[in-house]
Amino acid sequence: MSELKHTKANAKDIQNLPIIGFPVKGEKEEKYLREIGEYEFLNSETPGLIHEFTYGTKDNKHTFKFFHGGKYKIPRFIAMHVESKGTPMYKWVPDGLGSLKKQLIGNNPRFRMRQIF
Repeated sequence: MSELKHTKANAKDIQNLPIIGFPVKGEKEEKYLREIGEYEFLNSETPGLIHEFTYGTKDNKHTFKFFHGGKYKIPRFIAMHVESKGTPMYKWVPDGLGSLKKQLIGNNPRFRMRQIF
């Protein structure tokens, strides 16, 4: 149940999805990001629950459904996209004029995609 079941055509379609959010500087980097790897999905925010999302553009998109602890063969850019989603963490700092200003101090990761070798 934890295996991502795709036919060969679907796996090829997933690998050809657009790379969103990561500027690709060259052909080698694009080849690296499109490389298929085996990953284990871990839901840090709500362990044990399913995470479902749609990735792509209007004309070229795919819906992914990941189970906590499941192992999936996906391109590296999809794994990086899942890991990049987090909850922002803020702190309030004085601005020197007697009031407080909200400052971003980092992200709390919601999901992990651990590569399996």
